Amino acid sequence: MLKTMSLAGLKHMTISAVALGSFDGVHVGHQAILRRAVSIAQQAGGLSTVFTFHPHPGMVTGRNGSGTITTQNQRSQLVEACGIDLLIEHPFTSDFASLSPEHFFEEVLLKAFHVPNVVAGFNYTFGHQASGDIALLKRLGREHQFSVHEIAPVVVLGEIVSSTRVRRLIEQGELDSAAYCLGRRFSLQGEVTVGDGRGRRLGFPTANIRLAPLQVLPPFGVYLVYAPTHGFGVANLGIRPTFPLNCRGLEIHFFAANQRLDLYGQDLEVELVEYLRPERTFSGTQELCEQIEQDIARARTLAYSSTKC
Repeated sequence: MLKTMSLAGLKHMTISAVALGSFDGVHVGHQAILRRAVSIAQQAGGLSTVFTFHPHPGMVTGRNGSGTITTQNQRSQLVEACGIDLLIEHPFTSDFASLSPEHFFEEVLLKAFHVPNVVAGFNYTFGHQASGDIALLKRLGREHQFSVHEIAPVVVLGEIVSSTRVRRLIEQGELDSAAYCLGRRFSLQGEVTVGDGRGRRLGFPTANIRLAPLQVLPPFGVYLVYAPTHGFGVANLGIRPTFPLNCRGLEIHFFAANQRLDLYGQDLEVELVEYLRPERTFSGTQELCEQIEQDIARARTLAYSSTKC
């Protein structure tokens, strides 16, 4: 089971490999890094560790204005699925961002870890303004007698996989291509909140998910969705222009006839399977209900087709 801890908690840990990176999305390139760290640690008889940050460095420095692919909780779950033993999510502040690459190396890798193996991607950067790169990390490793394992780029659909590419694909609504890069469908996770009950009154009970404010989103609209705990459903991603709430969210109607939507306060993760149509404003509840029925019928057909593939 994955343990989350701070740098101070490492004193009595036998760590054999540490993976470095932001790991936003934990895409197939990140998975290659994590699995190498796990393999090295298992062979050495020690623990595998991920050293990363929260919040995402790009959110602090302004280099990543479009948001993150995964929430903090999603990233933790995906890191655990790769077999990592320890996760350190170090606070990323403006002061920490000002550390030179050499200072970062001394404070983190030398003083805190004392590890024989460091694993990082080919494009790994560290230190002030991302001025340190994998070549510098290797040189420092040679000077201090530990191994730096560089992971080659992973190519999917003719292009190197990166978090920047995945964000772009999601924002453009290219969810199939994003899924190839992620190794899974893109999903949204958030707390189920109490809505206004309008869906239930209209005959279409829904679960309302409050979305993380800094998460990258695909185009607003209606989607076929899937949740492992509740099966397929149809969801509106956006602001519900007919009955605006002045905030973005995901409102889901699951197909299961015997569903119980007593999920308030729980986290729910929902995969976006296929885009059905854009958001639109309706003249009233009758027109809205007619469109919802059409959306459900189409989504059910697509869900049936996807289970046959």
